[in-house]
Amino acid sequence: MVRGKQVLGRMLVAACAMAITGGITGCSLLTPPLSDAQDATARQAIDDSLLVRSGTLTVALDTRNAPQVMTGTEGDLQGYAVDLACALANRLGLDVSFVSATSPESPLADGEADLYIGASSDDDAASITIMDGYLENATAVFGAAGDAAPTASALADATFAMQGGSATEEVVYSVASPSNVRTCNNVNECFDALAAGEVDYVACDATAGAYLARAQSEVSFCGTLSNVDSYGIAFMSRATELANEVMSAFAQMENDGTIDALRQAWYGDLPADLEGQLIEGVDPAAAADQGLTFASDADDAAAADDAAAADGPQADADASSTSGSISTGAL
Repeated sequence: MVRGKQVLGRMLVAACAMAITGGITGCSLLTPPLSDAQDATARQAIDDSLLVRSGTLTVALDTRNAPQVMTGTEGDLQGYAVDLACALANRLGLDVSFVSATSPESPLADGEADLYIGASSDDDAASITIMDGYLENATAVFGAAGDAAPTASALADATFAMQGGSATEEVVYSVASPSNVRTCNNVNECFDALAAGEVDYVACDATAGAYLARAQSEVSFCGTLSNVDSYGIAFMSRATELANEVMSAFAQMENDGTIDALRQAWYGDLPADLEGQLIEGVDPAAAADQGLTFASDADDAAAADDAAAADGPQADADASSTSGSISTGAL
């Protein structure tokens, strides 16, 4: 468990600083000096009786789900979901504490957390309410900046780099010839191949690709190849008062630009709405006809643990496969 006081001004200063160092423009929020922001911490807006721990918003999340959550070299949690949790806690006048969990039901039902960030439709249950899709993801294509948007027919003759053994592989083979596809150990290697001119495109999760591409002005998001997955914030169904307070704070941050600033810091110019980004001529259902099979989750998890032990801090790059990784020091 990680616990610490967070200040909204500090988060926005950090978000804009990341945007600047990553070559991202458009961070238009006017942030006050840090000394002023520290004095502007909100009054506690939620009664302690609604919280697992007094004065603290306890957030469960999947710490393997990079780049939404990553573990830094000093053991600290980083990522869009982490910054979102910190900003929510600050808006509510609370400290923030994190609990690692792969799904919402257990930490919420067992009283270990107040909410879970990163819930999907697979987590739907009678005891759980999932609110507001705060993030969309899909299998996406990244290529050279400035190139015309590709079509399905153009992709059929193009060369790709992708992470092997993941759901991305199944999707790519629905649009490209296997002879034109290079499989890599992780998404970092895919982008290295693109930068070297060895392939035309990288195919990977939209959020993972956008995280890496945000610091590379010569790379841009080209569109999606699959249906969109939406992720939300989960609460116990009986915790209506808590859910209303948290989601009211989330709505305020959407209106004042906080959410956009955090998104841009982590994902650059990736569109917030991926529903309209499907590449022309691509059939998302075609991937299901490929009949590919992959290693079990247990085998993937063991491989990820071995890689982390050998190579240092790494995190899962493909939400569908725990065997792939983004090296947190790569950028």
